[in-house]
Amino acid sequence: MVLMKVENIESEFLKDNPLKDPFTRKVVYLDVNVSSKPVIVLYLSGFLSSGLTLLNYDPLGENIVEKADRLSKEGKITNMVIVLPDLFTKLGGNQYINSTAVGLYEDFIVKELIPRLKEKYDTEKIVIMGKSSGGYGSIILSMKYPEMIKGVIDHSGDSYFEYIYIPIFPSVIKTLRKYKSPEDWLQRFWAKENKKEKEDLNTLTVVAMSAFYSPLGDKFELPFDIETGEILEHVWKKWIEKDPVRIVEKYSENLRKLKMIYLDVGIRDEFKINFGMRILHNKMKKLGIPHVYEEFEGGHFNTSFRYDISLSLASKIFNEGDPI
Repeated sequence: MVLMKVENIESEFLKDNPLKDPFTRKVVYLDVNVSSKPVIVLYLSGFLSSGLTLLNYDPLGENIVEKADRLSKEGKITNMVIVLPDLFTKLGGNQYINSTAVGLYEDFIVKELIPRLKEKYDTEKIVIMGKSSGGYGSIILSMKYPEMIKGVIDHSGDSYFEYIYIPIFPSVIKTLRKYKSPEDWLQRFWAKENKKEKEDLNTLTVVAMSAFYSPLGDKFELPFDIETGEILEHVWKKWIEKDPVRIVEKYSENLRKLKMIYLDVGIRDEFKINFGMRILHNKMKKLGIPHVYEEFEGGHFNTSFRYDISLSLASKIFNEGDPI
């Protein structure tokens, strides 16, 4: 049985954020057969999405409530709370790290939300799960906070930035040349009636990643020269310093402390994240970091069927294993 609860959390860390995004955030809890000390699965959504999106009606599949209910009836998950926070921003999404140009979302998660969850449910069984940008946030936060996060599920998380972002730089440069500044483009984007043109979504992606990866005060630096198109190495360096495949060695000891690491990716990922995830897996293997890695037939989209596997694994490991 799945019981849904909704809470609005006022964040001290998100107050006065530079984008003036809401600092009171909606969080949905899905309690699945909760008894005592449940496993908490904190879900971080992908770019252009929100945790609340998983609740949407899907005529061709299941929403997260229907999925959790079915998995519960099949005996695959139990004593679990799936937590869906709304952390959408005016940049089109979130990478779940602190940025002076966006806000202190990392601090909100690890200093406000997770402590609240631990107290609310009297448990240390915290698993952080995400897809795409959410997968990126999940693996980064688990690398940094193993004393708080005990497991990670990374579905197609952003990794090996060269293959994801550089291919779209030329089209973004062409778009931004038409405007006074990236901020001017962003303001005009939100005023548009049709916000789903490919060129605009590519531009939004690069603007957002610049704000997260190369902030400069409450502004940000683009990784290229708009006039010439030259990649600015000093800025690009700031990006790749936040790439999971570049920092896995640094955090290898922390990753070994986790009780669960699950990674997967579609072999036809449209953003070529399959390369980055395989590189991350290979580095973890060489470093002796225990983890599960799977590649599946599919792309980047419509892959929520993979949550059956990851949620079931989390339930098994944290409910049937040694107590935490």
